[in-house]
Amino acid sequence: MKIFIALMLFATLAIAGDNDKLHTPKSFSANGRKAVFADFTEATYHINYDIASKKASVKAEIKLETSEAGFPIFDSVVAPTSVSFDGATVTTIETKTPNNETTLRLINKLAQAGVHTLTVEVPLTSLVEFSTDGVKSAFWTSDLDERKFLERYMPANFEFDQVKMTFLVKFIGAKNKQIIYTNGNVTEVETNSFKITYPNYYTASSIFFHAVPQGATTEQRFTLKSIDGREIPAVVYFTKSSWSASLDKLKAKTTEVFHELESDYGAFPHPSITVLQAGMGGMEYCGATMTDFSALGHELFHSYFARGVMPANGNAGWVDEALASWRDDGYQSLSTLSGSSGMSSHAYYTRTTDKAAYSFGERFMSYLDGKLQSKGGLKPFMRHMVDKKVFSPFFVEEFIKEMSDFYGVSLEADFKKYTYGSGNDFSQNLKAKSHIHRKMTIEEMQNFL
Repeated sequence: MKIFIALMLFATLAIAGDNDKLHTPKSFSANGRKAVFADFTEATYHINYDIASKKASVKAEIKLETSEAGFPIFDSVVAPTSVSFDGATVTTIETKTPNNETTLRLINKLAQAGVHTLTVEVPLTSLVEFSTDGVKSAFWTSDLDERKFLERYMPANFEFDQVKMTFLVKFIGAKNKQIIYTNGNVTEVETNSFKITYPNYYTASSIFFHAVPQGATTEQRFTLKSIDGREIPAVVYFTKSSWSASLDKLKAKTTEVFHELESDYGAFPHPSITVLQAGMGGMEYCGATMTDFSALGHELFHSYFARGVMPANGNAGWVDEALASWRDDGYQSLSTLSGSSGMSSHAYYTRTTDKAAYSFGERFMSYLDGKLQSKGGLKPFMRHMVDKKVFSPFFVEEFIKEMSDFYGVSLEADFKKYTYGSGNDFSQNLKAKSHIHRKMTIEEMQNFL
């Protein structure tokens, strides 16, 4: 089984570039220029924390490929202090997509189709806290507002793109040892200097990163025996703001959910598990989560659907939230469904998840399960998706086709009726909220560093 998993991951990496090209968004006109999306093949991030000056910065060195001539796109919420493209200093333009769905940055230089290099420097100011003990820093994300993935902190691409990422992290002048919790492979090169490598299939929504001075957290490390024979390293922890929590209880719940999910959907798809108990609700990453205790099951489910079977854009983002909410509510079945939504039909460049996923989306999955009961219900298809499509970003249209092919019956009409709605009353869906994925302000998140 270990050999099978290794071969599966190798095959996944081999086709990652093809997946990126298949899901690359269309070019568009902006500021009199043809804006073109690129495939980032590799990105190295030099992340420096200067304790004495209490300043942090990121230098991104990115290898990318464009399939057509134009002005390449990347994103960084923070304005760059320096940008070079193919070795020449350039400027960037912050602009919007055609229907104002989102904002991004455009390299102000015409590039021919082919392979290029991009270097961008930005200050790192969000979720960074310096003290006499060292520095606390996190790259926590959200899919409920635009530009809240990795681009919130450093230059990155849209979520469709799977990138081989490396972090080179230095804590300059730190007197105490720094600890990094992350879902990558960490090597301490020298004291308080780290190299972190991440799997090639990671996207802008995949990385969990949390750095603290030693002693700022309390943790418990253990291993979980997977059904494929692996001993999966796990860590559960919390910061001083949550020291009333119980590590034993957190470990027990993590273990319980892990075995539940493996029983339903097969071997855990990631090489490790990291759980930070903090905040209100939670957010998922590849094999990791920042979550409150009540949302732990929901967030670990996302290691299979969201950060295992991955959405390629905002219009596909509702699928995993609907499935996770369906699981939270006990996998109920419905024979009929009233209402509709536009979860699959937002403007083309939308990056956020429709909040209707938590309510109407859950009911839609219950309806599909009821409709497909004679064929075993929805869960066999979900396991099929993990087996065949893990780490392969998808559009909703691809999800519909895969489900229809699996059951041998077209489900396109159901999806069109209930998720591509037009002329329906969406006000209830727009007001939908989830106790699981609660919006937290940057000030609220700061409290959990």
